[in-house]
Amino acid sequence: MSPYYYQNKEDLAGILGEKMAFINHCMEARAKGEPIPVEEIKEAIVFLKDHKYLFTGQGLNQLEFFIRQSEEALKGL
Repeated sequence: MSPYYYQNKEDLAGILGEKMAFINHCMEARAKGEPIPVEEIKEAIVFLKDHKYLFTGQGLNQLEFFIRQSEEALKGL
């Protein structure tokens, strides 16, 4: 996965959204029995964890829940 660069919180929020969309897409593909890029998913999860400071309150809770769900889904692989 290529490195991401951002200059402000809006850019970072956009990148976080892209990472979440990527993970969702991969989990949908997995449900259909298609192969998924496990290492790239793990990298996306690490990126989300490393940058979750952007969120507070309910947004942080939702992101942490999303991260936990993604990690649990990968355990079965």
